[in-house]
Amino acid sequence: MRRSATVQAPPEEGRGLATARAVLKVLAFLGRHPEGVRATQVAEEVGKSTSTAYYLLASLCEEGFAVHDPHGGRYRLRRDPDLQQDPYRVGDTDEFAELVDGLFRRSHKRSYLGRLEHGAIEIVAVRGRQGMPRLPGLGARITDGAHAVAMGKVVLAWLPPNARRHYVLRGLRSYTPNTTTSPAALMAELDRVRRQGFATEAEEFQEDFCGIAAPILGPRGRFHAVLGLSATRRAYEAEGEQLVGAVVDMAGVSKHMRKTSRFFSTDA
Repeated sequence: MRRSATVQAPPEEGRGLATARAVLKVLAFLGRHPEGVRATQVAEEVGKSTSTAYYLLASLCEEGFAVHDPHGGRYRLRRDPDLQQDPYRVGDTDEFAELVDGLFRRSHKRSYLGRLEHGAIEIVAVRGRQGMPRLPGLGARITDGAHAVAMGKVVLAWLPPNARRHYVLRGLRSYTPNTTTSPAALMAELDRVRRQGFATEAEEFQEDFCGIAAPILGPRGRFHAVLGLSATRRAYEAEGEQLVGAVVDMAGVSKHMRKTSRFFSTDA
């Protein structure tokens, strides 16, 4: 009986096929574990390094095939939103809309609700009187400027360390003289944000605009969304502690915070 010859793909094509097979294996693995998996589990399943597993998972998330829980560190298969509700998706529901409304009523400052989706912060609700200044650039999405706005700092602070480093390695653009562009300084600030439970920024993205934000966490500390406000420099300096208190209280994490006398401490 004649034995058929083995056809080998060219090197570049061979690598592409290997990557495609690895992606299919990851998708199948995610499908068998609806509760979510970690990158280390994926690496063991497909026989690749952990860094390769992170790359494959990040690619699947970018293409919309998978989602990542920033707090728990697990990845899971994205389901059809018409068939299954996404527990990590915080829409403009009555519950969260009330938080934004409540923050606006208490602070009298333009208030925002954001969620992390597809590698960007989606602004899903905004409250403020007509004619009230709105931070330029803080539109429907926050991407590369996350390090320069308070809401972005909160999200970065709750990302896994490897995802945070990935953002920093892309480069930290300077928007104003106050923008933090040192990776080490930003990492230290994000650690502080994570410990104290809120973030602030003073004219880091745009002159005469400042921001305050805090995470909305679930019962087990899982990151769900970010609540924040923007104010002029004058309002920030005059009402800073009260505004921080309003954001923290409305985000529901005030009992975990430090005393207001240390809200603007620069100590790590």
